[in-house]
Amino acid sequence: GFHFLAMSAMVLGAEEAGASALQQFCLLAKSAKGANCVELITRALEHPAITVFAELLDMENVQALQSCESSAPSLELLKLFAYGTWSDYKRRAAQLPALSETQAKKLKKLTVVTLCSQSKALPYETLMRELEVSSVRQVEDLLIECLYEGLIQGKLDQSASQLDVHYCIGRDIHPSEVNAMCDLLTNWHHNSLELLSSMREKLDSYKLECDTQRLQQQELDQKIEAVRVSMRTQDTSDFGGISADGDTYDTRFDEDNEKMRKSGRSKGKHSFAVGPRK
Repeated sequence: GFHFLAMSAMVLGAEEAGASALQQFCLLAKSAKGANCVELITRALEHPAITVFAELLDMENVQALQSCESSAPSLELLKLFAYGTWSDYKRRAAQLPALSETQAKKLKKLTVVTLCSQSKALPYETLMRELEVSSVRQVEDLLIECLYEGLIQGKLDQSASQLDVHYCIGRDIHPSEVNAMCDLLTNWHHNSLELLSSMREKLDSYKLECDTQRLQQQELDQKIEAVRVSMRTQDTSDFGGISADGDTYDTRFDEDNEKMRKSGRSKGKHSFAVGPRK
């Protein structure tokens, strides 16, 4: 529990730091043009807290780089960091700017995030192939950095040589994926409405059942009370009446009882031959 809370706090802290840093770069991009804008992109790609880039991509001066042959590759590199992976970069490396060591490691970490979003269990073999690393130690070191930076949550299963994924941050959505995402959300909304409708029907049915049982219990209680009243009335008829407090009988019953007691005492005297002394 404590570990989960600590990791959650770490993720929230990393997201807040990344959002704050991205906002600063977006403000700078309003006035940065040409080579200055390219330099701004380079710094953003190396910033450890920034993992999403859509807002920076939307800036007018950043989009303007597309029209310049010398700066367009920097815009494409920014798009790759937003949506792509290490293997995407390797396929297009000849058309893109060379990566610094910091940028290369960051892109590999973002690749780990993408892979985690696609599977709950990532074999080390898959990671080594996708990240182009040659040893398990290198893979685990990179995964540990991702864990401590809040990019992912999971467990390194060394016995199975895999990463058990519990959570990963979200990356930017490629424009071509927007329609599919909308369809997915629409289906989710539809399924949620159906689930809520089913739950509402079950709750109404349960409420009706409870009300029916309550009425049946009330009717049963009334019948039991009627039987009790009938029995009291019968007792009153049989024993000459019961007083208001229900504890004593009427006078006639008391007189009969007293006669029985006296008769018992008299018989007792005769049985013991009680008489005058001689």
